[in-house]
Amino acid sequence: MTAFPAHPAWDFVTRLYGAPGIAPACLELQERHGIDVTFMLFCLWRGSVCGRPLGDHMPAIATAAREWHQAVVLPVRAARRRLKPDVDAPKRPEAAALYKTVLSAEIDCEHAELLMLADRTDALCGSADGAGSAAAMAENLAGFFRASGVELTSRDRPALTAILEAAGAASELARLFP
Repeated sequence: MTAFPAHPAWDFVTRLYGAPGIAPACLELQERHGIDVTFMLFCLWRGSVCGRPLGDHMPAIATAAREWHQAVVLPVRAARRRLKPDVDAPKRPEAAALYKTVLSAEIDCEHAELLMLADRTDALCGSADGAGSAAAMAENLAGFFRASGVELTSRDRPALTAILEAAGAASELARLFP
């Protein structure tokens, strides 16, 4: 893995993603809607440190995220999926090592995306001083889904409830399901 500088966005995202039930909830939304989980979790982090939602800036931020995700993350993910060990195939140690290397590269690409998004939005808040709110987290998440062209349904409620609960914003679920 690449040595990235420490950043609170990465700490937040990895802690949230690693919480019980959150990885499956994120992957469910990713599979159902084709969303960028890194960008989604970034939106929650941004709201957690800045009480001002991304609002009118969301389309430009979403475009930057989409361009990075499509050009960098998705090709590496496709390679990783292609290399995923086949249970019926003969076991080859070099194939397993290559899979792990590409998986690490995919995580690095997501890490770089997160840092790029943080850099692009730093000036919007003034400073990431921890003065965020559950409302800003939910507003950013709602803006993320709008910018991603996703219309949420009742099927999405359990996954989003789990994610918002783990992020400390469960009280704002109604902002996503009015």
